Amino acid sequence: MMNLQAVPGTAPRVYSPIRVPERPRRSEGDWSSLQEVMDLLLYDGHASEAANGQLFRRRRVKAGQSVFLMGQPFDGLYVVRLGALKTVVIHDDGSEHVLSFSMKGDLMGTDGICKDQYCTEAVALTDCEVIRLPASELFMPGRGCNELERMAYWAISREVVKEQMSYTLSHASKSEVRVARFLLMQSNCFSALGYSPRRFTLPMTRRDIGSYLSVTLETVSRALSALHNLGIIEVASREITILSREALHAYEG
Repeated sequence: MMNLQAVPGTAPRVYSPIRVPERPRRSEGDWSSLQEVMDLLLYDGHASEAANGQLFRRRRVKAGQSVFLMGQPFDGLYVVRLGALKTVVIHDDGSEHVLSFSMKGDLMGTDGICKDQYCTEAVALTDCEVIRLPASELFMPGRGCNELERMAYWAISREVVKEQMSYTLSHASKSEVRVARFLLMQSNCFSALGYSPRRFTLPMTRRDIGSYLSVTLETVSRALSALHNLGIIEVASREITILSREALHAYEG
């Protein structure tokens, strides 16, 4: 796995969805080992030599394409290797509600386990690459819990914690505060990936942000403009520069 941590003495790289990082080398093929999956998930474990011989298929997805659809039979969990995606629910009238955003190291598809079909749709915001953990390998009858299953259970639990945090985020008392907290959440996400926590380009649209936060597109634009005018952030289309994390954290609309 490529080390994404910034080199001491150098400024962290600025995330931009336009510059899709680290195109796979031909020598890597289209498969990932269990150890690479563990490293992507930041799972504190080491695959045994025998288990690491198990390989998982990678899949490349163009921006706008779906990894899986609502109602599609559950065929496994997906780990994001490159790019950014959104998970949505499509209503009967064709409208969508954004439930989450996923980037490198995130797990998708857990909602498909209980009914053996996906209850959501995962859509690529940028060109992406995902790794599928097949359902047949995860839930094989009569097999005891192995390294792959333990990792999957841990990652599923982590996703539950993230969903709880997202619920708190989208239920702040003021709509504008939700936007400020969302920017902080994105900042922390980019920092964890080794990118600059103060300057980044959002891979999602303002409409997607509004859907995720249960606010209108106009509210998102108004909140960004207010934060810009207060000197807390600088905004240039989707490019965000956080001038004061402290002020952004303390922002009350």
